[in-house]
Amino acid sequence: MNRDQVEAAVGAYLKQEFGRVLVVRKLALVHHATHQAWAIDVVAPLRDGDVFIARLEVDEQGVLSPLLDVEGTLDVIRSGPIIGYTDEAEPVPHSVRPGSLDLDEPAPESVPTDDAAVRARLRKAISLGDRASLEQARTLYPRLLREPDGRGRVLLGMASVEHRLGAERLAIEYLEAATRELSDRFDVPALEDAASLALEILGRERYLASSIHSLLERSRARLQPLSSVLEAPLLAGVGLGSDRDWLAKNAELVTLARGEVLVRQGDASRAVFVIKSGLLAVLLDRPEGGGQRFVRCCFPGAFLGEASVLVEHPLCSATLRAERVTEVYRIEAALLHNLMERNEALRTRLASSRQIHRIDSFFATHEAMGQLDALVRDEVLACIDRIQTFDEDVVIGRAGDVPQFGSLVARGEVTLHDATDAQVGTVEIDGFFGVRDAIHGIPASLTSVAREGTTVAFFHADKLRDLAQSSPEHVTAVLERLG
Repeated sequence: MNRDQVEAAVGAYLKQEFGRVLVVRKLALVHHATHQAWAIDVVAPLRDGDVFIARLEVDEQGVLSPLLDVEGTLDVIRSGPIIGYTDEAEPVPHSVRPGSLDLDEPAPESVPTDDAAVRARLRKAISLGDRASLEQARTLYPRLLREPDGRGRVLLGMASVEHRLGAERLAIEYLEAATRELSDRFDVPALEDAASLALEILGRERYLASSIHSLLERSRARLQPLSSVLEAPLLAGVGLGSDRDWLAKNAELVTLARGEVLVRQGDASRAVFVIKSGLLAVLLDRPEGGGQRFVRCCFPGAFLGEASVLVEHPLCSATLRAERVTEVYRIEAALLHNLMERNEALRTRLASSRQIHRIDSFFATHEAMGQLDALVRDEVLACIDRIQTFDEDVVIGRAGDVPQFGSLVARGEVTLHDATDAQVGTVEIDGFFGVRDAIHGIPASLTSVAREGTTVAFFHADKLRDLAQSSPEHVTAVLERLG
């Protein structure tokens, strides 16, 4: 369902059940670990302002939950505070809303008021190159960090300034942050500039052991083009046999100019795509029409659009935009569906790939995981041992045992129990648990039970431990905080 359909359907439900008492005030697409849903804020519009009633969700099949009851709604209206709305995900009481800015108050003349002015001042300061000018550049550069698309190159510029000022340690910190941003976008020219500066500062031996060198080499390796659609990792080893020639023949080659959009989020999904060469950016719509958020770049071999052959009335879950001249193989969903009917291994691979893409989108919007660069998120995804749905209540971890897996609740809930079997907590949808214990080999303090209908993604403890040991400190810190 698209935004308009969801808003109309929920509005009709509220009108039928509550008349004019309740209305939809805010609607946003949210990404859970294994599915997308529309989150709807419902309010009671009173004379003095809105009273927040509940946040509802409509899933991909159009199912609304939870349903509201009259008595509970009236209790909230009687006791609920008047609220206001910001661009944040949650409603905010008027008493704690940030103060409004006086836009008529002029900015000091010495401070540039827009990015163009900042860049002009920066160019002049850097070209002069004396210490006073470089210190001015040091204060100006952070003003350009607001725009995500250019943050990596801004951090690279900041590193260069610190190097020229003799602050080598700070320069390396900026370079490490820059390469994480640049590797997300596979900006190899800028990565090479960062690597050159790092080599100059660190020397050859320390540079070769650095994350900067590692990210550059991994980015270069992933950009190697395919010679055939059959080289896509998802299609390798699925027993295509005589269907290989058919698949190669029916893969139409499409060339995209830089900036050209292949598909838009919310459009009907009618084909699958395999990237032959170049890069596609994955973009997710922001809430309230606030533009789009960059999630990652997909490189040659990536298989996209699985929903077109796996679900009824599929919609594109993200916008795909070419970041450079890019070639993709396009296969009509109807044609591939016929192949899947006689190749169960291919269907299983596609379903698994779709699950992983959903978890990746969830990671990108997660408060902690979103801090990691896309290559590291790939390594976390590679730690997944299985994604399992339970048909009955099942103990998945016992108190006193060292967890063999870290876990993510993708649907349903996992309950936590003490030594007397009393329930002392719940891990709900999109919640992690056991990750820190799995990494450090710490015995679990509670028994965990997956409830009937719950889906859990299990991350293998040994792989998590190896990742933590081989990663920079900030990556380990993020993993330890999960759950």
